[in-house]
Amino acid sequence: MAENKIKVFLIFEMLGRPVEHLKKTLSDFIDKLGKEEGVEIKNKEIHEPKRVEESKQEIYTTFTEVEIEFKDMPSLYKIVFTYMPSHIEIVEPEELRIKNFDLNLLMNELIRRLHQYDEIVKGLAIERGIMQQQLQQAGIQPAIPMHPVQSAQRQQKEETKKKTSKKTRSKKRK
Repeated sequence: MAENKIKVFLIFEMLGRPVEHLKKTLSDFIDKLGKEEGVEIKNKEIHEPKRVEESKQEIYTTFTEVEIEFKDMPSLYKIVFTYMPSHIEIVEPEELRIKNFDLNLLMNELIRRLHQYDEIVKGLAIERGIMQQQLQQAGIQPAIPMHPVQSAQRQQKEETKKKTSKKTRSKKRK
């Protein structure tokens, strides 16, 4: 193996139907992966799809094991963040020397992704709260109960409103 190259085994999983479509999609996925800059696919094995037993629908799952040689660490980071394998095993070199520039790239990409996911989760939580409030105002009990923290927060707000209205009433009396 050439110096500075990194040999890695990756596993990618896929879920879908029908079986033929799943196989083709996974094959196309591997082809696309092989065209990425800094990536050389050395070996690949696509496993036969199997029906997901617990599913009420006819859904299949399969996976592929891919051996890739990366030209450098940033190429590896890019593939991991872009394609999100379910498993990664760095085989060679046995020891890695990482430049602080490369480590900074990794850390900043990780932080960026975490902030992005956090933003999505917070947005969804706000939307969920608004929808639940609209359902309650319409007299409809939501099928999904509120999260205990949300329930406690709402209860606290209602108690604060009651206390505030009592204070306002007592001031008006004076």
